[in-house]
Amino acid sequence: MVLKGMMVKRKGYSSVKVNMVLNAVKGLLSVIFPLISFPYVSRILGVGNIGKYNFSYSVISYFILLASLGIHTYAVREGARIRNTPSRLKHFADEMFTINVYATVASYCLLGVLVLAVAKFHEYKCLLFILSFQIAFKTIGIEWIYSIYEDYLYITIRSILFQILSLALLLAFVKTEADVNVYAAITVISGAGSNILNYTYARKYCKVALAKHVEWKKHIKPIFIFFGMTVTVTLYVNSDITILGFLCGDRTVGIYSVSTKIYTIVKTVLSSVIVVAIPRLSALYGEGREDKFTSMAEGIYKLLLSVLIPSIVGMIALRKEIVSIVSGKEYLLAESSLFVLSIALFFCLASWFWGQCILVIFKMEHEVFKVTCVSALANIGLNFILIPWGKENAAAFTTLIAELLTYTWCKHKSSEAIKLKGIGRIAYKIMYGCIGIVVVKTVIFHLVEESVLKFILTIAVSVPIYLLIEIAAKNEEIIYIAEGIKGKIVLRKRR
Repeated sequence: MVLKGMMVKRKGYSSVKVNMVLNAVKGLLSVIFPLISFPYVSRILGVGNIGKYNFSYSVISYFILLASLGIHTYAVREGARIRNTPSRLKHFADEMFTINVYATVASYCLLGVLVLAVAKFHEYKCLLFILSFQIAFKTIGIEWIYSIYEDYLYITIRSILFQILSLALLLAFVKTEADVNVYAAITVISGAGSNILNYTYARKYCKVALAKHVEWKKHIKPIFIFFGMTVTVTLYVNSDITILGFLCGDRTVGIYSVSTKIYTIVKTVLSSVIVVAIPRLSALYGEGREDKFTSMAEGIYKLLLSVLIPSIVGMIALRKEIVSIVSGKEYLLAESSLFVLSIALFFCLASWFWGQCILVIFKMEHEVFKVTCVSALANIGLNFILIPWGKENAAAFTTLIAELLTYTWCKHKSSEAIKLKGIGRIAYKIMYGCIGIVVVKTVIFHLVEESVLKFILTIAVSVPIYLLIEIAAKNEEIIYIAEGIKGKIVLRKRR
């Protein structure tokens, strides 16, 4: 099997297979908890307050981004290559943390100036103040340490605990429309606890502290390239919400926030299954094991397509039901923007694979930076032109265009560095399974009237039908997963 090349075991580290399962659990929970909390919050706070919160959060996210720079991606790529040398890793981690602290101070200074200078921010100053605490706690979190050492068990357990805490606080204290500031404080508190625990637990690997000497010339250029990449990617969604807030008001932001929330949730789950492979890919490439690298990359991309494409088909087919269940009928206008973002999801995750798993590891991040700059400028320019006319639908369309540009360029440049085989063949096999999904949806919607029941039955029936069709079509990635599950069941019965 192609995916067998993915299971490259290294002494002292969890297998990629185990990490994928753990991160998939984490990703699934990141869907379950918002599906519980977001419908509650959207109904309690109302469209206007949801719009105010999301506008404020979109503003703060830029400053979180500034404080983070491109440290996470750079630290994971470089740290994975020296993780077997504790002294080198310790010095490197101290340097990354120190650079992060400097950037955090600069971020707070700029935020303070802008809040005082921009009149639009005055009415949001309380929310901006509360949410700004996330900047400092994000720095303390040093989550890149856990990615370097592939410690996804800790990340998963921590995620579960603090999502439960956040949900409990939400249900206990958010009761009326006036509680929007309380809601913001709860999101900060749950994140703060998680990040403080991160810093403490990181001593298991190395005691991260401020470095007396930092090799600025060595680190600053690649960090800023990664920062530029992260900025432009963030602009795809956040600029939409920010510009909508300025041009159309809180209600339109509230509607669009529903479709972007669903889009982000699905993107998080799908990417969580494969993001765990980046440190291992980096280590393999750094060790010169090119055959193993190619085999693993090929398997990851095929697995991504096998999960991504049917998920998009399902989102499009059930978009009205998804919006209604997640946020209520008051938000049904989000259905059309969700349709467009569902298509954008393919180009988003496919370009992420070609960019982060191939070009970045090959130290070709400057190519990713170039195209993300062009895509972000196109996104922002089209937003100002189209949003006054098409509102939230135009915002979704500009995101689609930006993702398409990035995907086209990253795939073209990656093909010059690595050749993956069998992608066309597996795409045909996936298409057969997707036809099965559409047929199941059509039949159920013809027989059932109740919205929630239609949604549940469609998912419950279409998932096994898709898997059976893919197994019959000999989709190696699905067969490999099915055999792994079957083996675990047999082993458990024997016990």
